[in-house]
Amino acid sequence: MALIAPALAKPLLGERSSVNLIFLIAGLSFASWAGRLSVIDMVFDFSGSQLGAFLFFMTAGTLAGIALAPTLSRTFSAKNLLLVLPIFLAAILVTLGVSVTILESGIAAFIILFFNGLIFGCLDITMNVNGAKVERKLGKSIMPSLHGFFSLGSLLGAGIATATLSLEIETIWHFSFVAVVIIGLTLFAQTGFKTWNYNYSAPRDKTQLKASGARSRRGLLLLLGLMVAGLSFAEGAANDWLAVASVVGHGLSHPSGALMFTLFTGAMTVGRFTGGSIVDRIGTKCSLMIMGLIGLVGIVLFILGDNIWMFGAGALLWGLGSSLGFPVGMSIAASRSDHLGPRAVSVISAFGYGAMLSGPPVIGFVADVIGLPQALWLIVTILVISLIITPRAAQTGQSLE
Repeated sequence: MALIAPALAKPLLGERSSVNLIFLIAGLSFASWAGRLSVIDMVFDFSGSQLGAFLFFMTAGTLAGIALAPTLSRTFSAKNLLLVLPIFLAAILVTLGVSVTILESGIAAFIILFFNGLIFGCLDITMNVNGAKVERKLGKSIMPSLHGFFSLGSLLGAGIATATLSLEIETIWHFSFVAVVIIGLTLFAQTGFKTWNYNYSAPRDKTQLKASGARSRRGLLLLLGLMVAGLSFAEGAANDWLAVASVVGHGLSHPSGALMFTLFTGAMTVGRFTGGSIVDRIGTKCSLMIMGLIGLVGIVLFILGDNIWMFGAGALLWGLGSSLGFPVGMSIAASRSDHLGPRAVSVISAFGYGAMLSGPPVIGFVADVIGLPQALWLIVTILVISLIITPRAAQTGQSLE
């Protein structure tokens, strides 16, 4: 990609900082309720399948939001969406806290989590597509670091969850505090969006889109999407099940379960912030293969471990190994031609979040049959399949033009 003109550097860097904050906000929102999932599970006394169904409502909402996002982008500016959507997430988080602490209503929590997913899905597409546009304007890969800020937000959210659980602070007050932080960060992020006027759909050069070539690109994009889906499954499973499996499957306390989730998100954050340099040094294919194998070792260690040190080591390796699949896959797609890049980001987001959010509920149903943490062997199986696909899928970027 061409280097950015000096005259454009200042506003784009301002926008990049604001997009970093939006990614951080999304991670903070997600980890806040995920870090409390073992408590939510206890309050409503869910079975494995019921918890899986609860998570499926989040999944259904997110996929609906991903489908709705293009329509919203044609109606509202990106700047307005990146203001309103995070504030909605903050309000929904408070409402979820009310349903858990005050109402103790499982039905209300199911409905609220669906709408949380709906808003999250819309925000995900909005921030990723516009983040990819900033990446193209800057002339260098920033998608891994953008997702690093999502992980940093998740780490912050997990840390707050661990602290509030240790201090025995009720869910409603925990979620209300996080909501205030989200609103403050969102308003601050708006200061960098003064020139945020990109369109979502770039003009298509129809002379480049012959039918056979278009079909080939779709096939390659599908392969890339399947790879990202498999790698994202491991990440999503940890988000939803690591704390629960630590408490229910391994008998740890709630604060210790939240700590395992914190270790996971911390390792993922480090992996994403260092991922760009790793990819530059050893290449996309080797980076994804090595990280995937590290994640595989971590998951097996967490399942088979018999003490908190092994569980912690497994969580760390699991997080490090899961760090690059989603952002690097999206970077491959986003860095392609003008007519395909933004559209490909949406497609890969759908694959990634579809697996990240729809796969883990399946673990709940499996857990009802074979229990936790044995149900996590499903993650190992999916990750092995993804690693088999990776060598070919990691090279599709050169053919997507």
